[in-house]
Amino acid sequence: MFRCMREQPDPDLARLLKRLREERQITQEQLAFDAGITASALSRIERGLNSPGWTTLKRIIEALDVSFVELAGQLESAA
Repeated sequence: MFRCMREQPDPDLARLLKRLREERQITQEQLAFDAGITASALSRIERGLNSPGWTTLKRIIEALDVSFVELAGQLESAA
């Protein structure tokens, strides 16, 4: 399911976060602001270049109004 967040980036997580953001019609800049990170950092996460730490992931999914359980379920479905 979740890899350790400091290991290799998870392309499924990257795609899912981007899809959730786009479904909510939120710009990267707005989501990054709401999550307390830079737009550049969010872009790198969504492109699968960086893995978010647990705190950053928690902030992103809270800003997307998604729970860890829902996120994990969607990741399992994608696998």
